[in-house]
Amino acid sequence: MSSLNPVSMSKSLESSEIPVLTWNETAPELKEKILRRSQLSLDEARAIARNWISQVENSGDAALVEYIRQFDDPNFKLETLRVTKDDINEAYNNVDQQVVDTIKRQVEISTEFHSRQVPKSWQETGEYVPGVTTGWKITPIESVGLNVPAGQVPLPTVMQILTVAAKAARVPRVVACFPPTGKHHEMLIAADIAGTDEIYRVGGIAGIAAMSRGTESIKPVRKIVGPGSIYTQAAKMEVSLLGTAIDMLSGPSEALIIADESASPEHCAADILARCEHDQNACAVLATTSKKLAEETKVEIAKQLPTLQRADVAQVALGRYSAIALFDSMDEIIDFANEYSTEHLEILTDSPWEICDRIQNAGAIFLGHYAPVAVGDYASGTNHCLPTGVAPHTVSPIGVDTFLKKSEIQHLTREGLKNLEPIITTISTIERLDAHKQSVLRRLK
Repeated sequence: MSSLNPVSMSKSLESSEIPVLTWNETAPELKEKILRRSQLSLDEARAIARNWISQVENSGDAALVEYIRQFDDPNFKLETLRVTKDDINEAYNNVDQQVVDTIKRQVEISTEFHSRQVPKSWQETGEYVPGVTTGWKITPIESVGLNVPAGQVPLPTVMQILTVAAKAARVPRVVACFPPTGKHHEMLIAADIAGTDEIYRVGGIAGIAAMSRGTESIKPVRKIVGPGSIYTQAAKMEVSLLGTAIDMLSGPSEALIIADESASPEHCAADILARCEHDQNACAVLATTSKKLAEETKVEIAKQLPTLQRADVAQVALGRYSAIALFDSMDEIIDFANEYSTEHLEILTDSPWEICDRIQNAGAIFLGHYAPVAVGDYASGTNHCLPTGVAPHTVSPIGVDTFLKKSEIQHLTREGLKNLEPIITTISTIERLDAHKQSVLRRLK
């Protein structure tokens, strides 16, 4: 790599190396590109999704087979659509026991974390007004569908974390769909250990359509969750308009790293590359006040990149939406972090908790020099299915509450109704809703 000079106006983010920017001197359009990152338009993908959803709705299993043969497996047969107990037994027979034990431990840790999120099924607010008791009841969604990507690599960790959250919420029927691009033994084992009820070999648009509209083989579900490609996200958006609830629309993986002079350039580089190897549109931004750290991190990236299996993917991502940004103060970095609103936020400083207290927008936060994002991806038990693309301003990670719903409750005595009657009669008169008023007055005659 060449010697490093912070860029301001002319450096293009489409170069193959990560730019080093002096943030206060960076051109507005370049700032905007970094802040917005991969905000992809779904218009074209939605049109394709609508077509396949219509085919699945009209032709059922036949459309699933056509989709799978076109995009995943040209030799696919309908009788292999549903994963059987024999398939799961075969998976155990073909996977090393150490891997099975690792997945079991992973599920145990995930279950411990998610079980602590479960709210009480009944909450009572008491009698603020005499004779009026109010509260709410929590119940699980009847059935949910999990979309688990496997087009490029198997993702047993996504399978287990989604299932664990749904089962912690006590969802009676948990359905998982993944594309049949390989045997994916580890994914079947993760699903079995975590407690998935039904598993189907169909992914992408067809999997979303099947779980939403139903086919001869797959009964529909009430809600669909999980990550996926732009086409999967477009399909989720389309079925949400047809009455199937969804969790969120997820984009490429991303991370913001806040670091001071105590941070290791080697670690910063490794964490940047860990995001960028996901996808060409993935991104990582290092925000620091240390020019030395910025320059040494860029050198480290150049050193580590050639050692990666997916170096070609990471190299594109480094030059597309990623950056190393120099700021004048930590206060400026915190303001930037809250505006950037990232999926993953690492705080590699001497006082990470103090900075964490001032963070308003992030999907998941990793504190200290020994908490890389990979810990959340694989082992700490927190849910790594997170909002992306500034969505953390308003959206939470998938968790137990994703699979729950709340019913509000009120119980009134005659005294309670009498105490509220003046409010009801006055407001219903203003709104000219006489029957509302009469439904109260007739009870008090």
